[in-house]
Amino acid sequence: MADKGSTRVRKESGSALKKHAKKLVKNSTKKRIKKTTKHIGGKAVATTVIYAADHGLMTAFHHMQRASVVISLMEKGTGEDLRDLLNRGVKLYRKATEGEDGNKFVLRAIGVLRAAEHLSLAGLYAARDKHRQKVASPPPAWLEKFIAGTDHRLEKIEHAERGKGADLFPVTVELLRQAEDSDHDAHLAFELAMAADALCFALENGL
Repeated sequence: MADKGSTRVRKESGSALKKHAKKLVKNSTKKRIKKTTKHIGGKAVATTVIYAADHGLMTAFHHMQRASVVISLMEKGTGEDLRDLLNRGVKLYRKATEGEDGNKFVLRAIGVLRAAEHLSLAGLYAARDKHRQKVASPPPAWLEKFIAGTDHRLEKIEHAERGKGADLFPVTVELLRQAEDSDHDAHLAFELAMAADALCFALENGL
């Protein structure tokens, strides 16, 4: 998804996308607060339902913001696949803020945006490899089990009907393969495995 040699630090920020996301959250939050406010004794009292309803959106929002910040460090004209994945996540997030189909779009947005975050970190990490700390990594047993578990989940949904995420299934499989590659260091393998897990989550929720 992200070209190891194409990621460079630059001064431009992703301000346009961040402002757009901030506006989306601000507007949608106002609507939900208005809907979930009860009038008791002539006073407006916001119930704790607001926080429960916001939890999924806030999770997706934070993944979106983190991915946007890291992708903003990439040189213009590079990482198109990664930018496309982020844009797809933003579209799902927008639908979620509009309250379409319950939690369906919220869960898909979380998966896609979390994958974009981990892949952007993997690309940046690979490009800035010379700055990594020269210390031994922990034993890989946990990560190996995690990869095997994600692979098993993918087997279960391999032949499931999919909507607009059909092209992401082979991408997820490839990310797992790369995570298992012995040439990767432990941290890069971790980011790739986490991205695969996130996309698998989105696919499990009907993407």
